[in-house]
Amino acid sequence: MRPLAAVGAGVLVIAAIVLAVALAPPSPSNTSPSPEVSSAVSSASPTMPPSAPPVSSAPAATSSQPAELASLLHPLVPSWQPSGPFLVVEQSDPRGTTVLAVPIAGGATPLVTLVGLVQLGYDLRDDGSVLAAALMTTAQTSRIAIWDLASGTTRWLTEDEPGVQHSTPVWSEDGAFIYYAAHTYSAQANRSIDLGIFRIRSDGTGKTLVRAPEENGAHLRELTPDGRGLLWSRLRAGGAVEVLDLGSGQNRSFDETTTASLLSWRRAQPRALVMVGACCAGRPGGSLALWNDATGSSKILIGADSTPPTRVLSASWEPRGARFAAAIIESPTIDYFGTISIFDSDGGRLAALAGTEGTQQVFWLPMGIVFMRPRDTGGTEIMIVPESGGRPTRIFEDATSMFIRSVAGP
Repeated sequence: MRPLAAVGAGVLVIAAIVLAVALAPPSPSNTSPSPEVSSAVSSASPTMPPSAPPVSSAPAATSSQPAELASLLHPLVPSWQPSGPFLVVEQSDPRGTTVLAVPIAGGATPLVTLVGLVQLGYDLRDDGSVLAAALMTTAQTSRIAIWDLASGTTRWLTEDEPGVQHSTPVWSEDGAFIYYAAHTYSAQANRSIDLGIFRIRSDGTGKTLVRAPEENGAHLRELTPDGRGLLWSRLRAGGAVEVLDLGSGQNRSFDETTTASLLSWRRAQPRALVMVGACCAGRPGGSLALWNDATGSSKILIGADSTPPTRVLSASWEPRGARFAAAIIESPTIDYFGTISIFDSDGGRLAALAGTEGTQQVFWLPMGIVFMRPRDTGGTEIMIVPESGGRPTRIFEDATSMFIRSVAGP
């Protein structure tokens, strides 16, 4: 998916923790995933609303779908092609996640339901044509599957390796390869063992190790804007920001002494907006740092030392990369939601956007600034506001909780 996503650090922390749990040994009562999606609602976290039932759990007919795969991946449309840019939106519960396409012009198309832990990862190719998803086949094994949205066909991409989990697939810039992480469980060590980061062709051939195993496992995120670097996070509480140069194999890390998560990229260095210091419990958000991943230098733009003290929930570069929008909390009281302001690249505030109260996620697109927030009556709404300000317009709303994963489309 395009590296435009602006995701709160708390969400990434939760994803890393849940993935770590998924990689741990199963309890004796664990069973294989059910083909039906539960309607139970998960408990709320500060930066991500309570999970909610998917829009639909009825799979569309797919004659070429392997039987085992059919119980784990449920296409909700026989075929689909995007007509323009769209938001990739999740509706999840503990047993599965439904992925929706939400065009910027409004409306929504439920695309597919993925049974099991969505934290194992999925990625939609930039043009919105093919989905890669990691799915649990047994309590200790997962594989990556491919769904071609235009033809409606599905197939396994990675081989069945009993006891090995393939997770967090990421498409290459040209769509020819997929990168993924692999782990196994060691009963002797009583922990998950990292097997490294791999690359495989989209036809399932040419499996290659691109980063050797280390003590911590990997959670892959996305590519850098130039397509030359792979963003990933170490599996630890609070998360981390790592960039693997796909040409040289050199890896660069943001400050390893603190928790961190990437919020947004731009092409020019320093190019990364990184949330720092948000972890696990307490008030959501953290400080916002600007990071040059080539030199390793960074500086805090917004944070506890700002006047007034400010916590950042989400941030996104404008398409040209000269400014950014951020959902911020300035109230000294406990508050889980922010409002949007526009800042210059040095963190100087330029303008506040009225009508954006309650924002949890923000994306700056060529069409305007898109944000997601909970509704007063329950559920979630996705809005868009001109960068110059004005009255926000609703793109989509639903009685369930939602999460914007990324932006895709031709």
